[in-house]
Amino acid sequence: MLDILRELMSIESPSGKEDELRNYIRDFLRNEGFTPETDDAGNLVLEGRSDLWFVTHLDTVEVISEFRVDGSYAYGTGVADAKGSIAAMLSAVMNFDDLNVGFAFLVDEEEGGSGSRYFSENFSGRAVVMEPTELKTAEKQLGSAEVILEFRGRAVHGAYWDRGENAIEKAIEEISKLRKRYRFSIQEFSGGSNLYAVPDRCRVRLSFIFDSDTDISTVKRDLESINGEFEFFDFYEPIECDVIEEVERYSKGRIVMHSWTDAYHFKKNGWKVTIWGPGDLIDCHTERERVSLREIQEASQIIERVNREVVC
Repeated sequence: MLDILRELMSIESPSGKEDELRNYIRDFLRNEGFTPETDDAGNLVLEGRSDLWFVTHLDTVEVISEFRVDGSYAYGTGVADAKGSIAAMLSAVMNFDDLNVGFAFLVDEEEGGSGSRYFSENFSGRAVVMEPTELKTAEKQLGSAEVILEFRGRAVHGAYWDRGENAIEKAIEEISKLRKRYRFSIQEFSGGSNLYAVPDRCRVRLSFIFDSDTDISTVKRDLESINGEFEFFDFYEPIECDVIEEVERYSKGRIVMHSWTDAYHFKKNGWKVTIWGPGDLIDCHTERERVSLREIQEASQIIERVNREVVC
């Protein structure tokens, strides 16, 4: 399993550049006697005899840390999100007598999700979307939205701070008001310069997460009332996950998925779906990203069992 993971991590696969990794997985599966196909979206698809699929994504964010292993954990960009899941799938398939579950390796999860949208529209069934959950199954996935805020002020010489209108101070004030009502992270914050002048422009990007009790029309009204301009985009409502018994019996517990995943498109296109896999999401997209080697091995063994037990 570790050798497979090492090979996967040696192939960089940022969104839009998944071809080399897809070809490696295609050749691996062919060497095991299977016949995967590439669909029109660029996804790699290996169809099984049952309606149950294990799916994950090929792409990662831009590489910010290199692969290494310390004995218990593997580290590096994409090792948990989601090449640890790919390694578990490939390790499992080496021990399959029959191909009962399907596998799909999807493109573009970290950007627009075009791979899962296309795949879920052209197939049907039940999906285990493999993302880092510490081998717990998700009961739901929170909703999300991206918001750009633009603030304008009036620039004056920096010595006359009380005579201008500081766009950065406006941004801080308005964000503080929003913080009292909503959950979000400040993803980008830019403004000011080295000219020693009161800043007259500030741009902020916020990433919201919310549950089903949040009225999105109220969010938009609150944004309209701020002392600035806003652009609201990439809105996804929360989804409730399903219980997929074949995996649930091996689950380490239940969690709430706080981030958008490909599960959204599966759910919206009528699939039954859960989210499950090795690793912990909290350190993904950072220099600390890691995955437990034991969890990858356990995930592989569970996929093997599910392949034997699923009803075709």
